Amino acid sequence: MKSRKEINKIRRKNAKLYPIYKMFSWDLLFFYSIEFLFYTMTKKITPSEVLFISGLYLIFKILCQIPAVFVTDILGKKNSIVLGNFILIIYLLTLMLVPGPIGVIIAYWFCALGYDIKIIAEANLLYDSVATRGGDGLYSKLDSKGGCGYYIIAGIGALVSGYLFVINNYLPIIICLGFIIISTIISLKFEDIHEVDLPNKEKISKSYLSDLSTSFKFILKSKRMKSFILFQVVFYSLIRIMITYQGDLLQDVGVPEQEFSMIFAVSTLIGGLSISMKRGIEKKFKNRTLAFLSLIFILATITIGALTSVYKGREMISLIVLMYVVQQFCASIWYILESKYLRSFTTETSRNKVAFVYQLIGSVMASLASILGGLLLKIVSIENAFLIVGLVSLILIILVLDYMRTRFGLKPDEYSKEDIDFDI
Repeated sequence: MKSRKEINKIRRKNAKLYPIYKMFSWDLLFFYSIEFLFYTMTKKITPSEVLFISGLYLIFKILCQIPAVFVTDILGKKNSIVLGNFILIIYLLTLMLVPGPIGVIIAYWFCALGYDIKIIAEANLLYDSVATRGGDGLYSKLDSKGGCGYYIIAGIGALVSGYLFVINNYLPIIICLGFIIISTIISLKFEDIHEVDLPNKEKISKSYLSDLSTSFKFILKSKRMKSFILFQVVFYSLIRIMITYQGDLLQDVGVPEQEFSMIFAVSTLIGGLSISMKRGIEKKFKNRTLAFLSLIFILATITIGALTSVYKGREMISLIVLMYVVQQFCASIWYILESKYLRSFTTETSRNKVAFVYQLIGSVMASLASILGGLLLKIVSIENAFLIVGLVSLILIILVLDYMRTRFGLKPDEYSKEDIDFDI
């Protein structure tokens, strides 16, 4: 058993180290802005195959969550973080060394497992390290500090990775690999606050399945929760499809590789800045905020499809980029609101249970949508695919918003007990 003095010393050490660690490890640096180019040009994968594989990745994320829980409970938080980073090293090496779609699919399995382990262990280690008076505020402060550092490096990486890609297709990924190795080395310096207690695996499994069943029952009873999930299914699926469609369209209109990263860097920067406008948008649109964000995103999608179906010369690039910025603006605010609304549905003890089911349903449906979006590209051009997906999404979102009108965004006294209480 560690003494209180030893525990406090470890907490201070972890808290000091965590922002530096997160700055390098939160997500893949130097990669995302050239991801589509790497898959289509280097790995020789078609855009439709990219969407299909993206759908598989979302399924992998769900399948790996339960093993990730077991790993974290058995190895402890520090060792799990190290393992998660090491698995990401295997992911990038597989991506570089194994050719074709099979290589990407295998790599994505490692990526899903690595990040599922990291997400669980990192948050818990930081919480343990600040679990004192005022710890909640310190948790957010340290987490945000690390996030700000990450965005600075990510912004620089997004601007230059396109030029590095032109020099050598693998150079951005090699740099990305270097950052993960740095993250792994830093994670070795963490220490667990609590001793690792090997659990009863059968007991954990039964408890996890029980929590899952309870959460499904709550969602089936709560009209409020069902309406929110329906909105997520439509909007999140559209966002996932657009991630691939955007790169495919830029390539189709003849955007050079080095300009790819600049366009996505600008879009990401605007998306980050848009978060500061969240409160103003909520204040203006109130319970129509989700309707505003989704409809603006969809109208931008339809605009891109309609105009590029008629003409797709380089003169259209400025308009396309503007619509991408609008989409990123809406998506960035949605991700913040999503977390806020989801927390408001449950208590502290039930939050993880409901969030797991919420993510399960959303990921499965988004994976199916990605696969269908990929099949659509085999039939029609990317320009017509934008238009078709946009129009279908518009019809679906109108139906969902009409369903939500009497079930979501109401005053507290207008909800039934089943809509609010997680008590089954």
